[in-house]
Amino acid sequence: MPITKEALEENMRVKLQAFNNERVEITNDTIHSEVLSDSDGFKPSLSSSKLYKGGILWTVWANGGKNSTWPKDWISLSVSQLADFIISKQPA
Repeated sequence: MPITKEALEENMRVKLQAFNNERVEITNDTIHSEVLSDSDGFKPSLSSSKLYKGGILWTVWANGGKNSTWPKDWISLSVSQLADFIISKQPA
C-alpha cells in the first residue's frame, strides 16, 4: 500500500527541518521556498531543493508508491498542498 498523506506530510516536515537554517516553524502550512533554495548548494545538483525532492521521491518509492512529475512551481506550495498532489498521483 502506498504511503498515506499523513505519513508523507510527517516525512516532508522532518526533511524540511533538516534544511531549516532559517529557523522557520515547520508545519503542514510551511511553504517550501521559506526553507529550501535552488541555489544554496556548492553544486547546482546539490541544492537543498534538489536533495529534498530526491528524498521525498525515494520515500514514496520505498513505500510502494509511484513517482510522477512534480508541478513546476512545487517550491511555492505548502507541505499539505504538495502532499495532496503527490498522493493524487498514487495508484488506488
